[in-house]
Amino acid sequence: MLGVYQQDAGFLQPERSIAAHVTAAQKLGAEVHGRERVIEWRVASGEVSVRTDCQTYQAKKLIVTAGPWAREIAPFLQNLAVPERQVVMWTQPLKPESFSLGTFPVFNMESPYGRFYGFPVYGIPGFKIGRYHHLREVVDPDTMDRQCHIADEEVLRVGIRNYFPDADGPTLAMKACLFTNSPDEHFIIDFHPDHPEVAVAAGFSGHGFKFCCVVGEIMAQLVLDGRAALDIAMFRLARLAHQPKTYANTSGATIEASLSMMCFGVSMPSLPQVIFSFGTAPEYEP
Repeated sequence: MLGVYQQDAGFLQPERSIAAHVTAAQKLGAEVHGRERVIEWRVASGEVSVRTDCQTYQAKKLIVTAGPWAREIAPFLQNLAVPERQVVMWTQPLKPESFSLGTFPVFNMESPYGRFYGFPVYGIPGFKIGRYHHLREVVDPDTMDRQCHIADEEVLRVGIRNYFPDADGPTLAMKACLFTNSPDEHFIIDFHPDHPEVAVAAGFSGHGFKFCCVVGEIMAQLVLDGRAALDIAMFRLARLAHQPKTYANTSGATIEASLSMMCFGVSMPSLPQVIFSFGTAPEYEP
């Protein structure tokens, strides 16, 4: 096995990062509407309306960043942004000093048993580990199984016992979350194919959160300027036209059009420039 060590590598704390972004947005005049369910959106006469279970909003542009709900909000993403159940686990190391921050690095590794990733002990007790495409379960984000089971633990114990035996102590916690995968596992950042008033960012495939600052800037440029300052050709929809991919659905979940969303808008005296649309829960690469 070959390895690459990056001395200045690190990790983000998603909850604190989200709070910082929301706080900064509010200082600039944004409104954050939590626990507000999106029913539908429409484009008419060059304007966008978004109807929720509370009211209807109108704007000149719409940005959809709906995470695992993206293909419900934008059905053209049905086979391009596929939600997948993911599980991570924290264990009590047998040698805690070997897994402390500053001693043990963030890692992402390919192995005969799959692609594992993990983190040193930080914030909460335990060595954290996950495996990409955990059990390859395509799910409905509203009805997915959020309980963790022995089968989930066994997948992760394989990685621990083969590569991190000093972390093979008792299980402290497990958590189910979501990845939203594109066919080639690169981001989808583009305009809606039928509505140039709508821009979409989706399919971040378990490695998008760390790029949220630059993705947000790109999305703002797309709707305000009509183009991004950076070259985003590799993230455009056109690349996926000839890349079909089938995801195994071992859960038997039925996808329902349940649009649990949070609206994030900019209040202006006239018609708002932009309405942003986010998922209700911070589903990110754990």
